[in-house]
Amino acid sequence: MSTWRAIREECRHMFSIPKLAAILLLMPVLYAVLFGFLYSHERITDMPVIVYDGDNSALSRQVIQAFDATDTFKVIGQRWNEEDVVQEVQNGVARVGLIIPPNFSSGLQHGENIPIMTFIDGSNMIYSNSASRIANQVIMSISSGATLQTLDKKGMSSEQAGALLNTIPYRSRVLYNPVFNYEYYMPIGVISAALQQCLLLGIALSCTWQKEAGLWHRFYDWRFAPWKLAIAKLTPYFLVGLVNVVVSFSIAHFGFGIPFVGQLWPMLILSLGFNFALCGLGFLFSVVSKRQVDAIQVLMLIAMPSFMLSGYTWPLEAMPRALRVIGECLPLTQFLQGVRSIVVKGLPLDQIWHNVIALGMIGLVTLLISFLIFPLTMRRYKEYDNESEHPTATLTTESLSK
Repeated sequence: MSTWRAIREECRHMFSIPKLAAILLLMPVLYAVLFGFLYSHERITDMPVIVYDGDNSALSRQVIQAFDATDTFKVIGQRWNEEDVVQEVQNGVARVGLIIPPNFSSGLQHGENIPIMTFIDGSNMIYSNSASRIANQVIMSISSGATLQTLDKKGMSSEQAGALLNTIPYRSRVLYNPVFNYEYYMPIGVISAALQQCLLLGIALSCTWQKEAGLWHRFYDWRFAPWKLAIAKLTPYFLVGLVNVVVSFSIAHFGFGIPFVGQLWPMLILSLGFNFALCGLGFLFSVVSKRQVDAIQVLMLIAMPSFMLSGYTWPLEAMPRALRVIGECLPLTQFLQGVRSIVVKGLPLDQIWHNVIALGMIGLVTLLISFLIFPLTMRRYKEYDNESEHPTATLTTESLSK
């Protein structure tokens, strides 16, 4: 065989399989378009800010307006003490808390060092990096204008005021990850993505291997009771998934020092919801796939987009609305939100219930779809059932033929 003939045969083979051709030719284009839309905003905008204005002066209101005027920040409300502001940042209601202390304006005029304070959610480093930089720019801009205006009122010229220019005292505190350590951020996302893909792969292959082995007709009697098949197939993987979550995060914490400041039982409940959602999704893939290679190809197509749309590499709030809706429907998104709240922030169970409920809904919906599809996939195996109902007739025919 010549080299050119071998090349032509391989090309014919490649394009004779529609799914393979789509993966090779279309998926890179689709991924490029997806990621282009994902980062189309180029930067984070409308980051929610909660404010405590203890001074309630013209200068403090100017500071608040300056924050709200930027594209990066969006003031969503005010609280009446510092503790409530910090609590809102911890609960995820706000990404930034702005604290303007009492007597701020008068103290600045008398040369006192009364700083403005920001509390920034450091559990997501993309937020914390952007918020720290832009907040500092806003304070510096307000500081220059306010100081020049004060000195001008005292009769100083612009040159004299510039020489005596003093900045507004400013302090910033990044919660949960004050040193911007990627070791506290990236491993959580990578571990969670690996847990998802491994469990989905095992579940997706749980039915397809029996289809290829010619054993799928054994479940024909369960065509109107697909929940029996789901229990039989998913129970081992569900338990293995729980063990994998505990082992993986234990290794990360005890072996590599990744912090775990929350309680164990909220993490276990969140893991139950995560594995239940993955079981439903994997069972759906397994039921509709005819071969193992079909299931593997589908998982390859969703592996990278699910991680990108989970809000871990780029915040959901900064995505186009359509992609954000898709991201919210992914198990990995809900699991990562809950994991960060528990592992990094140490929040209790009542702060992650919405993630657990979302995971439960994903599992229920995908299982329901699987149950509706399952009887349709069993029609082709009806002849096996007919043969099993008339074994004597089959035996008589065979004996006569002999």
